[in-house]
Amino acid sequence: MAQSEPYIYRGYRTRTDFLGSIRSLFYLHNESFNCWSHILGLPMVLLYVLEECISPSSNPIMCIYLFGCIWFIFGSSFGHTFCCYDRFTRHVSFTIDYIGLTIFTCCSGIAYASFSFPLELQTKPGLFEFSFLETYLIILSLCSMISIYQAVWTRTLPPMSAFASPGLLMSQFIACMASCLFYISRFPECIYPGKFDYLGHSHNVFHVGALLGLHYQKTALSYDLKFALMNNLASSIPIQIPLVCLTFLFLSILVTLMCFRHLFSVKHKAPTYKSKLL
Repeated sequence: MAQSEPYIYRGYRTRTDFLGSIRSLFYLHNESFNCWSHILGLPMVLLYVLEECISPSSNPIMCIYLFGCIWFIFGSSFGHTFCCYDRFTRHVSFTIDYIGLTIFTCCSGIAYASFSFPLELQTKPGLFEFSFLETYLIILSLCSMISIYQAVWTRTLPPMSAFASPGLLMSQFIACMASCLFYISRFPECIYPGKFDYLGHSHNVFHVGALLGLHYQKTALSYDLKFALMNNLASSIPIQIPLVCLTFLFLSILVTLMCFRHLFSVKHKAPTYKSKLL
């Protein structure tokens, strides 16, 4: 592939096919850490899912949140694994990455609204006779699809409670802000171009920060849920509201992709390299 990062000179994978993209996971290149950091992060999320499934106090909203986590990890792993197929497939792969991130954002917002949202705002009037909470969830669904719209339109990768657990919440946001700062500034490769081509560049730090943020977020939400249940403060949000929000989000993503389907129908040449069977 052609150089796509201004300060990373080596380690780009050659244009290949589907099987070649899979095989590239097993040799060193400048996307190796990005691929494996989230592939290996998937067992962590599946462990959370298993814990929730076998728990006698399993919560449906927490299951929705974990569903979003799986989408987030899968989308990122998929995007970085298959972005070397060709330029066209690179855009499609990262669009799937954005879809996963969008679903995760919406599911996280639903979990926060259910476990960490001030009770006084759950019934306070909002817009058009909706409660403040319902208004929040509707706006959340609208805002969550902006990343998909932007990704499909530009076909580029953009750089960027009843608080029972304030420390964990702060840890989550600190991890997210620090990783975004590294990613946007392209530090440290901008200072030493070519020295961090394979390991240690800003996108690697971004992935580590994303996993740390996910861990702290899940832990904080679990504490908030336990706190709410112990103090009879559990949210009274009907499960239908989050399901409606997710349905609206999926429909919005589908409509957006249909509106810009011409971007995905560009004729392109198949990769010249064909990997050999294992």
